[in-house]
Amino acid sequence: MPRLGSVLAATVTAAALATSILAAAPADASPLAINGPADTPPAPASRASVPAPAAGHQLMFDTCDTPSIGAIRAWQQSSPFRAIAAYIPARSDYDMWYCRNHASVDNLNPSWVNQVLAGGWNIMPIQVGLQAPCSSFSKRMSGSASTARAQGAAAASDAATRVRALGIPASSPVVADIEAYPQGGSCSKAVRAYVGGWTTRLHQVGLRSAVYGSKASTITDMVHSSDVRPDVIWVADYNGQATTAFDATVVPASMWAGSRVSQFTGGTTLSYGGVTMNVDQDAVQSSVWDHTGPRLAAKQPPRATRSKRVRIGWHAVDPSGVRSYHVRFRHNRGHWKSSKKLRSTRRNNQVFSFKPGDRWCVQSRATDRVGNTSAWSPARCTTRFTDDRSLRAGKGWKRVHGSYLGTGTKTVRKGVVLRGRRVSGRHVGVILHGRSTVGIYIGGHLVGQVRGNGTKWITLPATHSGRIALRTLTRGRVVVGGYAVTA
Repeated sequence: MPRLGSVLAATVTAAALATSILAAAPADASPLAINGPADTPPAPASRASVPAPAAGHQLMFDTCDTPSIGAIRAWQQSSPFRAIAAYIPARSDYDMWYCRNHASVDNLNPSWVNQVLAGGWNIMPIQVGLQAPCSSFSKRMSGSASTARAQGAAAASDAATRVRALGIPASSPVVADIEAYPQGGSCSKAVRAYVGGWTTRLHQVGLRSAVYGSKASTITDMVHSSDVRPDVIWVADYNGQATTAFDATVVPASMWAGSRVSQFTGGTTLSYGGVTMNVDQDAVQSSVWDHTGPRLAAKQPPRATRSKRVRIGWHAVDPSGVRSYHVRFRHNRGHWKSSKKLRSTRRNNQVFSFKPGDRWCVQSRATDRVGNTSAWSPARCTTRFTDDRSLRAGKGWKRVHGSYLGTGTKTVRKGVVLRGRRVSGRHVGVILHGRSTVGIYIGGHLVGQVRGNGTKWITLPATHSGRIALRTLTRGRVVVGGYAVTA
């Protein structure tokens, strides 16, 4: 990779074409930048020449031709590769793909994609479009950053249409191939803007972006960009090692963690299952293909509390790491709400203030560092006990000092009632002290009974709704301090 289009007229010989592109590209350009019919293939390599991928990585290859499905099946059955990078066309005024002239281009169609995926491989789509304005390639992006950004967005729209028409999953990042160029100045600003437009537009249509390039130009500009960066970087490293542990002076360890690809060998001839292909070899972090959002692992907050303030947390885990949380909350019977700060936050908890009888519920979803977002978590709710003073006391009850919030409602009689507001739930807790048995009624129906000292809970087989009432079922002293009903 890459296979760039001719920068000269069609009448130029293949040898002259190679010389021209070599002169145009910096010293660190990909050795396949001049790949064409005149190239001499390397000697066939044995299986042992393909290094085992580092932990957490998979092997991928790219090749000028789109292999037939028969060739793919042979390699799927006997090679160590688990993915293929496929070149997708670009609009004619942007397209720099040399391999467009190869007959096997026709292999790339929805049926091919479906069969490759069915065989267990991933597919990474690549588009070789406009190149840096300071390069000598025939089709270049504008030297104006604003125009380059618009060109990047237009290229992304075209790529997204093609990717979706082919049926390539949205979990696969869409790659812009930007070849080596003299890094710096307005040229670098244009490239950063182009990639910013490319990434922004792909995000707008629900896809992830990637950029392929050399360490000394494309990747350096991505590291130092103040524009929107790609989700994945693909580095032309050529160090022969199937890992993405790049030099930290080039790509800091904190950047693109879990979202890296390394092209570690170029132009290697390999044979598997009787099929020989000339390929570039790549190491892909397995999380690049991550199809699932983080797993939510937050502990359930207390069902009910006597406290004025409660800290409710949220937490998720993911192999690539959690990038941010989106949190929303609901107070009593209100609607779910969020705040600007909680729509994308690294915080994992918040303190909520409770009045007696208040109920706060929290839901969260998490986005991992690859860009996958989980579903909303189940609601996690906490209710503060309602004070006994909210209960309407019938004859035989007396307000006393002590118990929850400094008061209680006392009786020694059987058959006397405290009446409360409308409730709904399966769990009912009552704060009480004494010897009498207290019946719990919801909607006029006896649903359970409690006795003893402290907070006593009952769990119902199904949700009950209606006004709550507490009635003494036996004689004896009892003090009711409050109650709570939860889902």
